[in-house]
Amino acid sequence: MMRHQLMRLIDFLTPEHRKKWAQAMRAEIYALDNERDALTFALGCLIGCFRFHLEIKITPGKTWGNIMKDRFTVLTFFSGLMACLIGLIYLFVSGAPQTMILINGAALLIGLLLAIAVKLSVRITDSIVTLFAIIGSLSLFATATVGYAIEDARRWLLLGPFFIQTSLILLPLIALSFARIQSFWTMLAVITAGFAMAVQPDRAMAAMLFAAVAVICWMRPSRWAFTASTFCAIAFLATLFLPDRLPAVPFVDHILWTAFDVNIMVGLSLWIGCAALLCPIFLLPRNERTVIHLTFVTCWFALIAAAAMGAYPTPIVGYGASAIIGYFLSLIFVQPAAGMRSARDSGTTRLSDTDSGGLPLRMDHPSFALS
Repeated sequence: MMRHQLMRLIDFLTPEHRKKWAQAMRAEIYALDNERDALTFALGCLIGCFRFHLEIKITPGKTWGNIMKDRFTVLTFFSGLMACLIGLIYLFVSGAPQTMILINGAALLIGLLLAIAVKLSVRITDSIVTLFAIIGSLSLFATATVGYAIEDARRWLLLGPFFIQTSLILLPLIALSFARIQSFWTMLAVITAGFAMAVQPDRAMAAMLFAAVAVICWMRPSRWAFTASTFCAIAFLATLFLPDRLPAVPFVDHILWTAFDVNIMVGLSLWIGCAALLCPIFLLPRNERTVIHLTFVTCWFALIAAAAMGAYPTPIVGYGASAIIGYFLSLIFVQPAAGMRSARDSGTTRLSDTDSGGLPLRMDHPSFALS
């Protein structure tokens, strides 16, 4: 049944000029005797469907270098893609339910498509970044108050049969928004998000937000950054005193250690996938690193560290659609705009003061992460 549904989905997603290819792929899937091999092959075909749709958006004069301009965005894109594929292989060889493999594969496609859709339809201006931060923080607060609760932890929204952990999608984007623009409104968004993490409670996400805002405060000191980092520290400390009774979930929590029970190569591959999410910052010359780059890496390093130490979702390489979608959506805000200072010259170059009393992060020429 699952095989036939995927075949129909491939036919639906394939553009008209590739229909013969879709027919050949359906025949290949139908010919495979093993159901697992057929599902794995179908996932590869779905990725091919996405590539065909991308071809339509690219004119002959455009290249990947034009689509994703800056080096860090290119590196993070391919690092995330590699980590996702490692996660799919892990789920496959460790005997995870087929639905988990399909959901992670679908999340990869959804994350990529959403990122491109936002890039093509929205011009990333100061007001858009600020508005997104505010809406995202309010969504997190709504989740903390009326979301789905398990063992007194209220971290999810129930969309049909799917559980969506909104913080894994929205919190990295809110941190990156604050890295791009420091103002009263983005500070308020960060404080609201931190309060929501304390109310849920979610130690891992509260720690991630505090670490990211602390990096911003260190590189871009201002009254907004200092206020936000102080409140996030208090919110994180509050989660340490609240009970966290959630049990570990197979293929989600503790997998950085339990994967070695399957095979030593499987365990090492998960660590390689996690390391891939952090490598781009080390492949970037020091004089090109900005507060946005460091904020992005800090977010995912904090989540990986939390997953290694406690029963918290292992991002990207473990089962969970929310982290995958959040990772690729965050690429929209990763590319620094003109006028942003690098880590090397952050202490020697001073931009003009703004009404916030700190160093400005606003951009005269908005840019996209995927453009």
